[in-house]
Amino acid sequence: MKIKDPAQLWKTTLAQIEIKLDSPATFKTFFVDTKLLKIEGGNVFIGVQNAFTLDWLKSKHERLIKETVTYVYGEPLNPIFEVYHKGAVEEDITEKNIEEAPLLAVENGMMGVVTEAITKAGLNPKYSISNYIVGNSNRLAHAAAIAVVDNPGSMYNPLFMYGKTGVGKTHLAQSIGRALLERNPRNKIKYISSEGFLNEMVKGIKAGQMEAFRQKYRQVDLLIIDDVQLISKWVATQDEFFNTFNEIHNAGKQVIFIADRKPEDIQSLESRLKSRMLGGMVVDIANPDYETRLAILQRKSDSSGINLKPQIIEFIARTVTDNIRELEGALQKVALYNQMKPSGDLTLEEIAHTIGKDAQSKREKVKVPKVLKEVAKSFAVTVKELKGPRRTKELALARQVAMYILREEFNYKLEEVAKFLNREDHTTVLHAIDKVKSKMMLQDGFNRQVAQIITNINESASPDDEME
Repeated sequence: MKIKDPAQLWKTTLAQIEIKLDSPATFKTFFVDTKLLKIEGGNVFIGVQNAFTLDWLKSKHERLIKETVTYVYGEPLNPIFEVYHKGAVEEDITEKNIEEAPLLAVENGMMGVVTEAITKAGLNPKYSISNYIVGNSNRLAHAAAIAVVDNPGSMYNPLFMYGKTGVGKTHLAQSIGRALLERNPRNKIKYISSEGFLNEMVKGIKAGQMEAFRQKYRQVDLLIIDDVQLISKWVATQDEFFNTFNEIHNAGKQVIFIADRKPEDIQSLESRLKSRMLGGMVVDIANPDYETRLAILQRKSDSSGINLKPQIIEFIARTVTDNIRELEGALQKVALYNQMKPSGDLTLEEIAHTIGKDAQSKREKVKVPKVLKEVAKSFAVTVKELKGPRRTKELALARQVAMYILREEFNYKLEEVAKFLNREDHTTVLHAIDKVKSKMMLQDGFNRQVAQIITNINESASPDDEME
């Protein structure tokens, strides 16, 4: 292809990008309003409407744009992004008093006025959609977030995100607030925890300033409430919260809830409030899969200046599976210890010990009864049956999985594993391990089942479990 006319060039490029993306929401949000400004010296200057879009396209789609526009043009072109639209940010700023001119200074690639708005809203300036790693575990939540950014108050309202600690719920929710502020710093956005909401309400009652409290929260464009599952503890807070939610929702403004469980699993939550939460979009953010964990570690390494060999990064991604917070902490710890070792890089065994993922560390955290309970639960049998003499097909497989996990995951001796399951011969354990490994290689469903059992064991680990 060799299209030289700028208007036709960009029109054709966008058409091909839309097909390659196969995501109408992403294309509409980030590509539709772009404009080819000029071609100069092997560079193609692409105009975007705000800094948020600029950061997103550069971090997520620069390669796609470069390859596509080069193909259509017929010669190599390097994309350079520029904010060209005199939109909400500039218009709002011109209305401010000239004495506030220092706010126009660029700070970390973002206009100072936006930075100030982000801080005022209670958002973490490090959280943005452009640095949020998307994978299978959070793809739906991410798509919902993009839709809310594009149509706040009308698309998925309320948006309810839930998941275990450290999986990125707060990051994604706050990123929505940041994106809206980058589009217009005059948006009124408030992020607060449910406990913070309670404390402010109590202060308002004591000071006789409940009307001021209500106005503060009921006039926002976006309200983000974190740890909303805790609100069930306080009856009076639920009542005030329900009324606040109604006011915001009826005004066509956006509400985002963050919790560690879905609404129907929050005990003592008023039915009317639960119904409101279920009336929008409820999305689960699960533990990140291996590919997502690897991408997170690579991004964190680049941003923090950490230089570790690929095999070390890959080992951490394979080993630390619980949540993003633990994953990033393990990376920092390994990087520090790696620098302190004068004789070269840490071995994989040393890394496992450093982050508490070696067999000895695991055995200290997880007792044998916990392993047997999780295996029994997964196969719908009892621990007593696992240890008993019966040899039905289902029981035999469950028993073999227990042996496999005790040996391969926690490195117990063969004789010990046999004893735990009331077996006399350790060769039974060897046979079980081989059988489970073969079945895992051939059957994806079984492989996932075993992996889930191991995850459940590690997540519910208690050093106080006693031998049955």
